[in-house]
Amino acid sequence: FPDEVQAAIDQVLPSNDPLDQPGLNVVDYINTLFPTEQSLTGLEDTISELNTRVENIELETRDMVRSQVAVGGDAAAALEEAQKAILQLFSQIRDIKNKAGESETMVKEITRDIKQLDTAKRNLTTAI
Repeated sequence: FPDEVQAAIDQVLPSNDPLDQPGLNVVDYINTLFPTEQSLTGLEDTISELNTRVENIELETRDMVRSQVAVGGDAAAALEEAQKAILQLFSQIRDIKNKAGESETMVKEITRDIKQLDTAKRNLTTAI
């Protein structure tokens, strides 16, 4: 990884494990595990231990992926719910706008009728 990425990884997930080091020399690591021929008698135990670590890492990775999938599903459901709410809001706004238009038309009609009645009243008053 680039130095910046490696620094971020080290900051978030600090580790003293030599297998996690970016400059790992595999030959040197194996030589530290088995410095002599006699130490090779523990090879099976070391392989078993490393296999157990790999299995644990795989389980952790699987759990993390599953939890991310669950979170992603929750996010998708929340997004869908938000979209439905937005559609309902737009529908309500459209209804209010339509009702406001109808009210405006009614007010214009009432105003026109009042003007006609005022004119009729004036004419009647003048005629009397």
